[in-house]
Amino acid sequence: KLEEDKLVVFLMQVEAGYLVDNPYHNNAHAADVMQRLTTILTSGSVYPAILSDLEFLSCIIAAVIHDFDHHGKNNNFLINTADPLAVTHNDKHVLENHSLSMCLRLLGLPATNFIERLSAQDRKSLRVTVINMVLATDMAEHFRVTNQFSQKLSPEDVRGGRELSEDKKQVLMEMAIKLADLGHTTLPQTAHVAWVKGLQEEFFLQGDAERMLKFVASPLCNRRKFRNGPASGENQMGFFEVICKPMYSSWIARFPSCLPLEQQLAANFEYWTLDAKKATDAARERHHRDSLTKIIVNN
Repeated sequence: KLEEDKLVVFLMQVEAGYLVDNPYHNNAHAADVMQRLTTILTSGSVYPAILSDLEFLSCIIAAVIHDFDHHGKNNNFLINTADPLAVTHNDKHVLENHSLSMCLRLLGLPATNFIERLSAQDRKSLRVTVINMVLATDMAEHFRVTNQFSQKLSPEDVRGGRELSEDKKQVLMEMAIKLADLGHTTLPQTAHVAWVKGLQEEFFLQGDAERMLKFVASPLCNRRKFRNGPASGENQMGFFEVICKPMYSSWIARFPSCLPLEQQLAANFEYWTLDAKKATDAARERHHRDSLTKIIVNN
């Protein structure tokens, strides 16, 4: 029922709406998240075993549009500067609501409405699913999503061939897009580190903008502070321990075929652990050298 020509135009316009100058939130990130989400759902026995074709389509659309027209600054920056987007969306999920608003409008245009032949009920269901999934990518929603997933979906629910309620499937899809959105942590080390460095530069650019405005730089955004950004072992270790490891562990307890993701996550954690140790050893050596220098000078 999908109109292929309109789908192509829609995807081209969405891709054009990602800012290529963003070191992280760009069209490559959108493609990466879409590809990973597709793999998680198909290889993880989620689709077609649990999700319908319509729900799977909704997941793909959500992944494609989730950071559309991202400005390279986070929600707090937009709120603190009274950015027009923050005013428009009442300081609530500013970037996520902006991406949704722009893309759902685009989807309603005659030239790009590739779902026009779906029933009114299917279009409504798709819209609700996409909205909930994109809003779930706001890191402010992280613990709500992961807690609901753990509490509402037991391993028996997804392995026993039971038909899940709409509510449970929505929680599952929200969790899946979070896994995909943060999934660079499960890529081979070289690719993972490249993404982290891109994220760090985007954070630092925000910190530069905050400095120009006489604001205190946001956490992880101060390029003038030694090892302040995401690409330092100590910061990544905290991110992995608090955010990534529990999330992937919870998912794999229900979908064990995704175990390779957790294994690569562990390998990348070891990389950052070693990076942090090297930094600690180097700092200790500098301190020892400086202490010896003072003793020699004073004598």
